[in-house]
Amino acid sequence: MVNERIIVKPSEEDLYFKEKDRLLIEKLRTDAAKEAEESYSGAHKNHCFRCGTHSLVEIAYKNVSIDICVNEGCGAVHLDPGEIEKILEGEKGVFKNVKNSVFSIFK
Repeated sequence: MVNERIIVKPSEEDLYFKEKDRLLIEKLRTDAAKEAEESYSGAHKNHCFRCGTHSLVEIAYKNVSIDICVNEGCGAVHLDPGEIEKILEGEKGVFKNVKNSVFSIFK
């Protein structure tokens, strides 16, 4: 008895449905990742990144919303990207000097 192997090429219909399935799976993975990120963000909203407690309060300063931890003994200030630039706007060269001073510690 000879072992014969038959090779069957996938039809265009098979390829079409395989591609549809791949796109559907990709969309489901993207949606699941987005949902997980939103869930995590919602669960950790107003949590201090430094002490981990649910104690952040938002205050307005120079048209910028700053998050400050009101937990006794912490007092961390949380700035979103670009907020320090907005706060120091108009302070001739102050931001550059502060930035250089801070980063000089790591040299």
